[in-house]
Amino acid sequence: MILVMKKLIYTLALLQGIAFSVYFGAWSIKDYIALEQAVALKSEHAEMRHRINVGFEGVWYLLSNFLILYSVKALSESKKVKS
Repeated sequence: MILVMKKLIYTLALLQGIAFSVYFGAWSIKDYIALEQAVALKSEHAEMRHRINVGFEGVWYLLSNFLILYSVKALSESKKVKS
């Protein structure tokens, strides 16, 4: 029973990591395009705002991918224990 609950939690964490990765990746691309436009228009405040947004969205994207990797590792180890 405990093994089933652990597998369920890791599967939910995997799905959450994938969803966050897609979400923050999409926003990062949108902000990067806006950053390029702000640089072309030489708008310093907009440029700084989008640089900060792209940076932090990149961090969240990276953390989401760590969650995916951890979940996949945990799920693969639970299969080894079961065998």
